[in-house]
Parts: sequence; structure tokens; C-alpha cells
Amino acid sequence: MFIPPTWIEGALYYAAWIVIPLIIGIILFALFFIKGDNWSNKKQVAVFGAAIVFVALAVCGGLFLADWGWHYQYEVPSVQEKIITVDDWQPGFNKYWGEIGGADDLMLQTSDGELFGNHENLLFGKFNTRDILNQLKPNGTYKITYYGWREGYNSGVPEILSVDEVINETNCPAHHDISDYMNKRSIIYSDDSFTDDYR
Repeated sequence: MFIPPTWIEGALYYAAWIVIPLIIGIILFALFFIKGDNWSNKKQVAVFGAAIVFVALAVCGGLFLADWGWHYQYEVPSVQEKIITVDDWQPGFNKYWGEIGGADDLMLQTSDGELFGNHENLLFGKFNTRDILNQLKPNGTYKITYYGWREGYNSGVPEILSVDEVINETNCPAHHDISDYMNKRSIIYSDDSFTDDYR
């Protein structure tokens, strides 16, 4: 059974890839400049080269290696299937209706109150966020595959990978695509009862 990492485990994991190599690289650079005159040319080259290697490792760790390792160590083991009933799509964390520019700006809420993200993921080969949004219609029941877990410390939610099966779409809207959500802000603010409450 998959057990998600705690915040401390996640912080230590990224520190191991990024912070520790960076600190070692800075120390080696400092030694090169402080003691360089007292060392032979070979020792100077070795220390300077090692400093560059550790700083490069920190930068690569921050950009790719840490995410790559995290993906295979935690995200891949977290993949699960689930049957959900869609309540609706809503703006993602730190987004508002007027800022919806694409499918990945929206977050799915189920009838049970669970939240799912819908972002592209290079390592999973997922580049069909709009197709997934169009497939998962309000009031519909579906079997999905997802990865990840709820992370309260950084507002993270599980991410939908695929829609595997349509179970029930009896009460779903006839028309459902990204344009419904791109225009939703103007629909909301044209409702007088809504605007009266928030003037």
C-alpha cells in the first residue's frame, strides 16, 4: 500500500538534491579563493572543478533530477483507479473565473467533495487536459486513473491521468467544453441576485 510522504520527508528529499550540493559547491569555491595561492596548480584545478560539479548538480537537481526522482519514487507508486461522480469544474487554487485561460486552470470537484487537478505531465506523457475536461461532465459518473495525494501544506491535490470508463451520463449537460467555463464569469456577474449580494 502506498503511503504518501510527509512534508518533512519532501523537504529533506529536495534538500538532498539541491541544498546540500549547493552548500558543498559554495564551500569549495570559498576554499579555492581563500587557499588557492598556497596550493599546487593540480589541487587548484581539482577544487575548482569539484565546486563547479556540485553547483551544477544543485542546479540540475532543482530543474530536473529531483522532479525525476520524485516522480518514480512517489508519483508512480501513487497511481490508483477510482469511480467518481462529477459535481462540477471550478477555478484552481489561486485562480478566479476571469483568469481561466485553459483546461489546466480548472479543478474537478466530485459529489463527495474531493478535488482533482488536471495538469499536463511530461513524465507520465499526459498532454490531453482539454480532452479530459470535455469527457468529465457535471453529474456524470466515471472510472478514472489518477496519481498523487492531498497535500495540505502546499494546496496540492491528486491529478487525473485518464478517464477509463463512462459509467453513467444520464443527467449530464448536452453541451460541455472549455468555453462553458471561459464564459462562466460573465454569466455569474450578469445575475442580479449575485451582484446585489456582493456590492
